[in-house]
Amino acid sequence: MDKPNIENRALKIELSLQGIENRFGIGKDVIRALGNPSHVTFKVSDAYDSISVFPCEEDAVMSFKVPDKLFTDQKCVFRINSKQFVHRLMKANDLDISRTYTLLGKYVEDINTAVFSFSDGTILFNRSSKSNRLSIPFSADTLAEAR
Repeated sequence: MDKPNIENRALKIELSLQGIENRFGIGKDVIRALGNPSHVTFKVSDAYDSISVFPCEEDAVMSFKVPDKLFTDQKCVFRINSKQFVHRLMKANDLDISRTYTLLGKYVEDINTAVFSFSDGTILFNRSSKSNRLSIPFSADTLAEAR
């Protein structure tokens, strides 16, 4: 059986906030879009309304190692645990901390960054429930602010 050609499919730029689990997850396609770096970091806007994820060096402040088996082990996921960070971010955006949310983002090739916006992006509530989908278009201002 031939492997699917990943380069020819649309990448799903996703970040999940798992309030009850006190963690957030960075989707495999985010890492793939960023060029499969060994480490990534993220920045949150001052208003807590957007997050940007981008490659960094191992010794950078707030660098997180991408799991070595992320693309070879189907069960491997990239999660960062921080109750304080996740709850602060969710509360700032009026999200219920007992639920899981998935943010659909945009990859900005010019700056090699994935950007997730609470105010201008798409938030999926409880991934399995399509009836709770909220779609809002992105703006150029949010992309400029995030980095």
